[in-house]
Amino acid sequence: MKYFFLLVIFFSSVCDAQKNNSKNDLSDSFEDAMAQRYIVIAGASADFHVLDNLSKEISKKTEIEYSNYLVYDSKRGMIESDSSDDEIYAGYYFPRRDDTSRISVEMMWYYSSGNMQNTNTTKMIIVTGVFDTKKSALLQLKSVQKVVQDAYIKKMNMYMGCMH
Repeated sequence: MKYFFLLVIFFSSVCDAQKNNSKNDLSDSFEDAMAQRYIVIAGASADFHVLDNLSKEISKKTEIEYSNYLVYDSKRGMIESDSSDDEIYAGYYFPRRDDTSRISVEMMWYYSSGNMQNTNTTKMIIVTGVFDTKKSALLQLKSVQKVVQDAYIKKMNMYMGCMH
């Protein structure tokens, strides 16, 4: 699985460079595809059902949509369905990267390290929003903290380029 993600990152860089007709080397195109994001996190657990129930409660009290595009697997955590049309990610975790205010349950290892190779845990987190500005994240955090007092913002660099 470690090599699978290395290949994905490599081909993502190639894909991004080809789209831009860039003459930069692959490391330049990879760096160009990185973007600073502010992630609002409202809980962590290895128990999906605890996070699912808390996500529903946050959604009800804040009116932020709760929507998982992934499915829960007790051994692998949150994954694209094994029967997904996406042959590359079927059965694997695909990180949420869109700039939105939406509640979802995500794999903690990605948001703690940003490293697709560090998949040694099934601990999950509630992400209530991914934002390109701190101001937007702070606005949402204020609302979420009315339900989960210890919700917080995680600033991280995320790969935003082509993942296929």
